[in-house]
Amino acid sequence: MFDIALIVIGILGFAYIGYKDLKTTEFPDWVPYSMIGAAVLVKLANSLATNDFSMLSASAINGLLLLGIGYILYLAGNWADGDAFALGALGFLFPIETALFKPLYFSPLPVMIISNVFMFGGIYMVIYALVLGIRNAWVFGALKKDLAKNSTKLFFLMLAVSVLAFGATYLMAASVGITPSAALLSIPAGFVAYSAFLLLLWRYVRIIDQKIFVKKIPASKLRYGDMPVTMKQLRMPDRALIRKLRAKGGYVKIKEGVRFTPVFLIAYLFTLVYGDSVYWIIRIMSG
Repeated sequence: MFDIALIVIGILGFAYIGYKDLKTTEFPDWVPYSMIGAAVLVKLANSLATNDFSMLSASAINGLLLLGIGYILYLAGNWADGDAFALGALGFLFPIETALFKPLYFSPLPVMIISNVFMFGGIYMVIYALVLGIRNAWVFGALKKDLAKNSTKLFFLMLAVSVLAFGATYLMAASVGITPSAALLSIPAGFVAYSAFLLLLWRYVRIIDQKIFVKKIPASKLRYGDMPVTMKQLRMPDRALIRKLRAKGGYVKIKEGVRFTPVFLIAYLFTLVYGDSVYWIIRIMSG
């Protein structure tokens, strides 16, 4: 009964804020607050019914730790304040003991949750950026010009990565008396290829960030939900600031950013059903 309540709270809450974020770029703050409060009440009721408060204390530790990490990311300007509380809600919901699923844990629970969020978040942002590029085909032309303009710098950067990867491999092989083989050299070769992909992705995302996410609009059209680039933290401006900017006139640069919130529903469901993404990645790679 208590596990079903937690599952329902998580699915409905994360689905709602994900939907609102995709549709309007914002979601009501009361939703993650309510999820945290509801999770604590359910855990408290469970503890009183079983006379075992370990689940409640574990939930509080997970929730406060992840809320703190999320708030640090918010203060650093990497996340919106709502994302910080959504991460905290994810922490307060777990652990969930249910007979419905048998998730496999590899890391400590808080580490597992945040690694799941960032792993699926990375995949989500790559797909999100590619979709934006497809919808704005000129981005690929801009990427081609950017790569040509910075070709010398990028070439020497990849050369340094290659020398470092293959040099380190040869040195480690020599230190243990192993003759480098094709199988062994495939490791640094794979690292170099992955580095080239990340470098290409970095230049691509940089164009998306500068050319699509940042827009210049008349101050008179500024609305609640628009985020001026001058704000240090990713937080919606209050009504007073909007009125002040409108009265000042001219133009305002606003930044949209990736609508990240749907990741929390994905990470929640994966953690609930399967557990640790790191475990599954290692299992798949090991065959």
